[in-house]
Amino acid sequence: MSGRSNRGVFGKLFSKKQHNKDDRVTEIGMPTNVKRHIHVSKNLETGMLEGLPAPWLRVLNAQITPAEQNENPDAAIKAVIFHMYRMEREKALDEPFKPFVTPEAITKEDLEMKKLVDHKNAHQSQDSDLSIGQSSEDDVVQIDSFPQRQTMPAAPIKHNLKKKEPQLDLSAVLEDLTLIGGEPEESPIMRKKEINSTLTDEEVYEELRRICNKDDPYVRFERVKDLGAGASGVVFIAIDSKDNSKVAIKDIDLTKQSKKELILNEINVLKDFNHKNLVNFLDAFLSFDHLWVAMELLDGGSLTDVVTEVIMKEGQIAAVCRETLQAISFLHSKGTIHRDIKSDNVLLGMDGSVKVTDFGFCANIVGDEKRQTMVGTPYWMAPEVVTRKQYGKKVDIWSLGIMAIEMIEGEPPYMKETPLRALYLIAALGRPKIPRWENLSPNFQDFLDKCLQVDVDLRATADELLAHPFLECAMELKTLTPLIKAAQKILHKNYD
Repeated sequence: MSGRSNRGVFGKLFSKKQHNKDDRVTEIGMPTNVKRHIHVSKNLETGMLEGLPAPWLRVLNAQITPAEQNENPDAAIKAVIFHMYRMEREKALDEPFKPFVTPEAITKEDLEMKKLVDHKNAHQSQDSDLSIGQSSEDDVVQIDSFPQRQTMPAAPIKHNLKKKEPQLDLSAVLEDLTLIGGEPEESPIMRKKEINSTLTDEEVYEELRRICNKDDPYVRFERVKDLGAGASGVVFIAIDSKDNSKVAIKDIDLTKQSKKELILNEINVLKDFNHKNLVNFLDAFLSFDHLWVAMELLDGGSLTDVVTEVIMKEGQIAAVCRETLQAISFLHSKGTIHRDIKSDNVLLGMDGSVKVTDFGFCANIVGDEKRQTMVGTPYWMAPEVVTRKQYGKKVDIWSLGIMAIEMIEGEPPYMKETPLRALYLIAALGRPKIPRWENLSPNFQDFLDKCLQVDVDLRATADELLAHPFLECAMELKTLTPLIKAAQKILHKNYD
């Protein structure tokens, strides 16, 4: 999952019921009422925050000004923690797909984020200007304010044992990361499988042989055009001899995959998700150590190509929003969250069909090179993703609203900012400004208002938006075809 985003950063956190030799399960209640004090202080000379791991502070201080840290310290802290967590996950990335996300995966992610901060702080020098204590209630980030002078930021921040001035507590409360949905007083109970549930490589191969098509893919498919290669395999266009249709195929070398059971789980997930507005899984083929995964080919490329090169009419934007919402509604009905809705992950057919993808078979290969190579881009993220507050299905609705801004402006808000600064701005400012707001119809304005509510309770659901008056102006999908052709001509792209 890469595109411009770190496609796959959270893939390892996807939880799928695994094959068990032992059906025993252990009910594990996650810790409740746990408080960790992270004392973050302001440096006397620079006015910048201190108290997190030194490398994190260097990144924070390089990208977020003292004035911004002073004005929104909680947003700055949450942004840097989330950003550095994502970067750590990226280092360890080795899974082939990005699966859809479940609430259980989000809970695991929250706990891993806590563990990362604990681990990094545990390795801080005893001489560092850190004070971490524990008690038994909620997570708290305590920001201690010290007298400041108007000086230039000092590079790198020095930690010492100099006696500080009396502290003024500006405590900012971090929400309990274990609470994702449900009533505030509830903590979800995780169902944890025994360790012996993990399959061996041979068991994975045996199961793949059972579920895969028995045809020889090298005989059945004629390779037409390579689209690119990534860490997990090669992507190419092929002609299926069964019906002469064109398909997108990812050839995965299983010898290079350290966690083969993830592949098996995700193939099973793909088979269960079939919808007219999703890029659908077609079949899987196993030939020795190579797994070929065939997916629908959308010959119009990604929506990114269109939004960056062509001006879209409101009726065309409404049509794309409607089709995308139908995919989101379907996923939400299955209890899953997409969590990566953006133009890179919306693929188009030359007939104007609109389909959401999340697995990188084409979107991460054929997009704009600059947007592909950026790691961990957060520009479509809802504020609660950064702050970990009321995190659930409605993150997809926020991202849809940001994608609508893409279709208006050609790019999402903060695209010219670094990922960390973008995270800070999302957490600190909430809803972004829309430059051409006054030019939009009242229905479009109201649609965006309902997508971009910072208060999750006020944000619309997918089904509510499908009934919104803005979608009544949707033009026929075939009106997208000239836009696709124009973008392909400008970008010198085609799928022949």
